[in-house]
Amino acid sequence: MIINKFLQIFSEEYVNSKSTKKLIEFTKKTLPSDGTDKIFIGCVLIMFNMGFNGPAACREYLVSIVKAGKEKIGNTNLLYFYVERITTNKLVAKYLKNINKDVDFEKHVDLVIEYLEQFSFDFVADIKRSYDKKLKEYVK
Repeated sequence: MIINKFLQIFSEEYVNSKSTKKLIEFTKKTLPSDGTDKIFIGCVLIMFNMGFNGPAACREYLVSIVKAGKEKIGNTNLLYFYVERITTNKLVAKYLKNINKDVDFEKHVDLVIEYLEQFSFDFVADIKRSYDKKLKEYVK
């Protein structure tokens, strides 16, 4: 998957040179700069800081982290809880520190999830899409 390759490239840059330049450039070209970008960058950095680097940096882990933004215990958002109470990484905090004040936070999370879901693999859908004509002839 192409997104996994990009995540691996961003991971190598982050781990080897403590830089996020490629990640930021990619995000500016790919996602809106309305808060959606910060969610994406912050969650990618969480993934890297949790040890999902190199080949382990993949779309599935990133989706799981982003989905924490949709989860609540009581009225506490789990992604915000992680940023405020668990992580000590300053870059993660830089991108996600004000998510509790973002009135469109859930919309931004949904947009990142929707973007990442474009890269998921669905064998059944692929067969139906790629072999629709043959499938219809076979089923007659």
